[in-house]
Amino acid sequence: MNKVISLLVILLSVNAFAKVKVVATLPDVAEVVKAIGQDKVEVSSLLQGGTDPHFADARPDYILKVNRADVVCAMGLDLEIGWLPKVLEKAANSKVQSGGPGFCELGQAIKPLAVPTGVINRSLGDVHPHGNPHFALDPVKLGESGVEVVRVLTAVDAKNAEFYQKNYEAFKKQMAALHSEIQGKIKKVKVMEYHKEFTYFFESYGLESLGSLEEKPGMPPSATRIAQVAKDAKAGKVQMLFATASAPHQTLERFTELSGIPVIVVPSYIQQKGDANSIEALQNLIVKSMK
Repeated sequence: MNKVISLLVILLSVNAFAKVKVVATLPDVAEVVKAIGQDKVEVSSLLQGGTDPHFADARPDYILKVNRADVVCAMGLDLEIGWLPKVLEKAANSKVQSGGPGFCELGQAIKPLAVPTGVINRSLGDVHPHGNPHFALDPVKLGESGVEVVRVLTAVDAKNAEFYQKNYEAFKKQMAALHSEIQGKIKKVKVMEYHKEFTYFFESYGLESLGSLEEKPGMPPSATRIAQVAKDAKAGKVQMLFATASAPHQTLERFTELSGIPVIVVPSYIQQKGDANSIEALQNLIVKSMK
């Protein structure tokens, strides 16, 4: 009897200290979760930062991780729409399905930019009906998005609700402080972007943007479009165009050739290795690239 009681005590103790297993879609999401969950959570990211989150695959290892998760956290606003629903379906984990107690989308907690109106169809390109999902480059909005993490962690681990809320408030203050720090460093220039994934960064820091080189999101611009945008950008005294490594290099080179405007190639999401391996590091890398 004593052995049975001892075994139950051990099992209850292990369970009491078990961490909430969280699978994030991106390193940026993982950092938000870790800041709020701290030692109460075990966090892993499906994507490593070098993969375009629009076009990832429903890999078997992703499915296995989600199958074993207590919580799945995504950026949302349909950023991962091309692959995450397939992963969730194949993982067959009822807790983390969309709408379930263990599923959260950070985008649900923010006011998105560029919410389209009118008829939306594929002829318009890769349009996100709920707004631009690339808000990770705005520290203030990223801080606000943490409320979704608090909600889902509290739903699956109610006894630590106060702990999560306290950490969330601290994280918001940290992101506001980072925003103020970057605001004091940033060079106020006229800018453009290849794809609308730097829009929140521009908006957050008050940079004047003349739009994107893409005419339709997710679709390479025509030669006519490149020539016209290059002409307009030169006339508008644009000083730099931002793009990520996934943008077509020949298109960027042609734009610079026609306009004389340099292209700044930087990540728009955290990279797990290198000079952009945290929210703060990525912000500082972008600012440094503008000099």
